[in-house]
Amino acid sequence: MPSMKVEGDSDGDGDMSGGDTERSNGSSRPDRDSSAEEADEPDSDDSSEMDESECERRRNECLDNLTNLERQFTVLREQLFNERMKHVEYQLSEVRVGRSQEYLIPLAQLQENMKVRMEVAGILKKMRIENIKHKYDAEEIAAHQHFKVSLHIIHILAYAPLFTCDSDT
Repeated sequence: MPSMKVEGDSDGDGDMSGGDTERSNGSSRPDRDSSAEEADEPDSDDSSEMDESECERRRNECLDNLTNLERQFTVLREQLFNERMKHVEYQLSEVRVGRSQEYLIPLAQLQENMKVRMEVAGILKKMRIENIKHKYDAEEIAAHQHFKVSLHIIHILAYAPLFTCDSDT
C-alpha cells in the first residue's frame, strides 16, 4: 500500500509519515496489516519509490527546520550577548560615576575596615612610642643609680683608709 499522509499530520512537526502510522497500527493488530502488506508485494517498487521520495521530502523539511532553528539560535545568542554587554557597560558606567550599589557597599565596608585598621595602627604606634620612652627612662634611671652606687663605692674605697685605725702604725 503506498504511503499516504494521515489527516492531522503537520509538515516537519516530527509526526510519523503514513507508512510509519501503518506500521505503528500494525503493532496493535498484527494479523490484518501483515496480510495486507503481503498482498502489496508486487507493487513494492512503486511504494519504495514513493517511500524514498516521501523520505527525501521529509528529510529536506527536517533540514530546513534545522537550518531555521540554527538561524534562530544564532540570533538569540547574539541578542543575549548584546544584552549582557549592555548590562556590563551600564554597570561599568555606574561604577565610574560612583553610583553602583554593587561597588559602593563593598567600598564602604573596605573604607570602614581601613578606618578601624588605621585607628588600631595609631594606637599601636602610640603604645610602642610610650613603651620606648619607658625603656629610655628606665635605662636613664638605672644608669644614674649605677653612677651613684659606683661613686659611693669609690668614696668608700678612697676614704676607708682614712677612717680606719691602723694598729701597725
